[in-house]
Amino acid sequence: MSEQSDVTQNVPDPVMENVNRMPASQTAPVSEYGPGNRFLTKDRTVHQILGGGRAADSALWRDKYLSAGTLGGSTLAWFLLEKSGYTFMTLLCNILMFVVVILFVWSNVASLLHRAGPPVPELSLSEDFVLSTASVFRNELNKALAIARDVALGKDFKLFLLVIAFLYVVSTVTSWFNFMTCVWIGVVLLHIVPFVYDKYEDVIDHHAKKAADVASTQYKKVDATVLSRIPRAPAKKKL
Repeated sequence: MSEQSDVTQNVPDPVMENVNRMPASQTAPVSEYGPGNRFLTKDRTVHQILGGGRAADSALWRDKYLSAGTLGGSTLAWFLLEKSGYTFMTLLCNILMFVVVILFVWSNVASLLHRAGPPVPELSLSEDFVLSTASVFRNELNKALAIARDVALGKDFKLFLLVIAFLYVVSTVTSWFNFMTCVWIGVVLLHIVPFVYDKYEDVIDHHAKKAADVASTQYKKVDATVLSRIPRAPAKKKL
């Protein structure tokens, strides 16, 4: 009986073999890039790229209440703007007017009844916060201006193609939806794309590197056959 059971166990199960051949049961390819040498994010984490603050926590769903509140609030605002017919400024002014009236009535009634008024905190921006924000904005704006200059002068043809492709995609997408819908789609994607990439970073890096290698090979072929033959003005000598 024992010999018969051993023979039965050694017989391959065709059902299990078919299941093991399915892609979902196979181990996903592991990226050849270590945590400190990623292909897309380089030496920074997704949380650091997003700023490392509460906005990054919301995008990566590390604070589920904040993420759900952001998505729910943006969806509600988008629904009100789409269905009510109000513009953004009209809806914003009506909400602020309602809030101001409520706080004004609450404060006066509380003073008449000798009770505490509405808990309105003191709102102010510190000088350090303003200077740091302005410095970050200045650095990013200078980077964008430098890229725009390189594209305009034709120094980097690959960058020129990327900018043209990006502007074409943005122009096409914005022709399908209005501004508020595009903003809402951006908020939704901000809470999906970073989260998915952070969870499957190794697999995405693996395939992104392959796609980049293929694109680089095709670009070299086009550059050798077409772009290199385009006459260009000689570079001016610096005096």
